[in-house]
Amino acid sequence: MSATGTTATHAGSADLSADAGYYLRSIVFVAALLLVWVSTAPFKGTYYVEAEDTSNVVNQISFSLMAVLGLFCAANAGGRAALAYLRPAWLLLLAWMVVGVVYSANPEISMRALRFTLVVLVIAGTLPLLPRGQRHFALLLGMAALIVLLICYVGLVVFRDVAIHSGGDVLEPEHAGAWRGLFDHKNIAGAMMVILMLIGIFVAASYSLRFGLVILGLAALFLFMTGSKTSMGLGPFVVLVGFACARIRSLWLRALIALGPLALLLTATIGSVLYPSINAIVQSVSPGQTFTGRTEIWRFALDRLWERPLFGYGFEGFWGSDFVLFSEPKEYESGISNGMVHGHNGYVDLVIGLGIPGLVLAMIVLILLPLRDHHRVIPTFENKALAELFFRIWLFAIYSACLESFFFRRADPVWFALLVSVIGLRLTAKYRVSP
Repeated sequence: MSATGTTATHAGSADLSADAGYYLRSIVFVAALLLVWVSTAPFKGTYYVEAEDTSNVVNQISFSLMAVLGLFCAANAGGRAALAYLRPAWLLLLAWMVVGVVYSANPEISMRALRFTLVVLVIAGTLPLLPRGQRHFALLLGMAALIVLLICYVGLVVFRDVAIHSGGDVLEPEHAGAWRGLFDHKNIAGAMMVILMLIGIFVAASYSLRFGLVILGLAALFLFMTGSKTSMGLGPFVVLVGFACARIRSLWLRALIALGPLALLLTATIGSVLYPSINAIVQSVSPGQTFTGRTEIWRFALDRLWERPLFGYGFEGFWGSDFVLFSEPKEYESGISNGMVHGHNGYVDLVIGLGIPGLVLAMIVLILLPLRDHHRVIPTFENKALAELFFRIWLFAIYSACLESFFFRRADPVWFALLVSVIGLRLTAKYRVSP
């Protein structure tokens, strides 16, 4: 009797412990996504804020606490899958980023940015390890997505003057009437709405059709009202490319379909700055094309790159520095670059911050390895469903980075979604996912 009673007691305690762990991991998962996607200071109402104000105490405490909670929950959930993160290219890139801090033009800024980025890396690394399986992942992701959407829509009523661009915006009055919700700018809001739409498609296919369609519909309407043409064009395109790539067995053909558009985008954007012949083609197709003034910003940065091609200017050590604020303007420069907080191109900012070797390492980590991981995904329904979500988000992010800058940008919401997708593709290629 006593043995039976003792066994029953232990079993009951184990069940309670398992339930407590399940709910704690669920809460941490959703809270981590909301911390990054909503932030500790939503509805700021301005795009040009200094380094996203990540130096405030609330941010430091919130992100540090979330990183610790994520590590604790992942360890209790059996965090051995994290061994998949020990990839030579990933470790080399992190090492190069540390070296870049030492040789940075602004070591203090670079060190602060790197510390915060590493905290975000920890949070992103623990996130995929928390759910019990694919359906649990879909439920939690859908809950976080729906909460973000509801906050955005409530903000249109409660914080109308901030959640919608106004004509009083001195920097960009032309965006008056465009929705941005809790985000700083309509372009960020547009990009996040595409990511939420992709999540809605995943939730509809993997957990609940009705739940997924609600997310998809709310995000699609908000995307339309942002007026973000780039995001509206890329959204359907990445779904089609992702659908095609998931059904192609040849790695080389998959690479051509996935990376071909990226090569064309980079050629048309950065190529038009580097090569007059390419610019002539772009101008013949679209006379006067400057990608909303971005070409001058890119030319400004790339001209200064050749002064520090090996290490660059350090992690987040260029924009806002004396190299920009007090630079000698050249004939073609109007001074537009002086007020920039980033280069409006992720690839330009990578090379200007980390140098040419850092750009190469980052391209291996962010472009080549995820593509190979997608090719090697374990062929179960659960693995393929998750991989398709991660792959579509990855595609959208690497295409968007041709006109926006978010790679390694601390707690940028699009960067975080890309980071989780890169990590998720690695895990779905290494481990079988539970239903």
